[in-house]
Amino acid sequence: MLSRSSNLREKLRKGLYPYYRLSAPLRPLPNAVIIGGMKCGTTSLNAWLRDRPGVAFSSVKEIHFFDKQFDKGEAWYRSHFPILESLLGARCVIEATPSYLYRAESVAPRMQAMIPEARLVVMLRDPIKRAISQYGHHVRHGKEERTLSEALLSDTGSNPKNPNHYKCRGLYAQQIKRFLQHYDRSQLLVIKSETFFADPAPVYEQVQRFFGLDPVPLKASSKPRNVGQQKHTVPDEVIAHLADYYREPNRELSQLLPDFPIW
Repeated sequence: MLSRSSNLREKLRKGLYPYYRLSAPLRPLPNAVIIGGMKCGTTSLNAWLRDRPGVAFSSVKEIHFFDKQFDKGEAWYRSHFPILESLLGARCVIEATPSYLYRAESVAPRMQAMIPEARLVVMLRDPIKRAISQYGHHVRHGKEERTLSEALLSDTGSNPKNPNHYKCRGLYAQQIKRFLQHYDRSQLLVIKSETFFADPAPVYEQVQRFFGLDPVPLKASSKPRNVGQQKHTVPDEVIAHLADYYREPNRELSQLLPDFPIW
């Protein structure tokens, strides 16, 4: 029986890398990619799809090939995907790296050149809540020492030479536009995270159909993982600042995706 453990698969890939590299031409490229966004529910969706029959999945959730590891080449990328499951009839080969959406300018053309027929899933959460959630995530993991106000009211990140990634990740319209320059609109499925959190089963079915799979029901016990509920007190000035910051970007998103109910 094939192990469904991504941890075990990645250990095997690293331990037997010369073999995986040699067998790379036989390994599939993904035809389904969850490209973003961060703190929007991608972890839960990816986990449920990985646990579903008929799916071949990457040895790790976030390969970061198209944004951080592209210089390692196609053979390295293919080494993350299984041969056997594809030979046994898996119809869907999945990767999920949520930062792809944010880094769309470089990622989209690279993806289109290598996997032009892929279907892409985008999950979008209220950018205000997403930014606050990411801040909490970084605090919990020791990556952020600034106060919430210092982190979110600034136009720059902790390094003054960098943009404020908490805020810039929520500029969804310009990111999606980048992908639409390289992929047909029919190849992108855009999901509102709040809808997924409230009632995940219909969204899970929708994603399966989008990936060309015959839907299997979501287990009754399945609930989206905690995506970083805010445990910090959020000053009113931060909410007001973010609401003003995202007003125009959200209007652009509404124009780009008329059927998407913005926040």
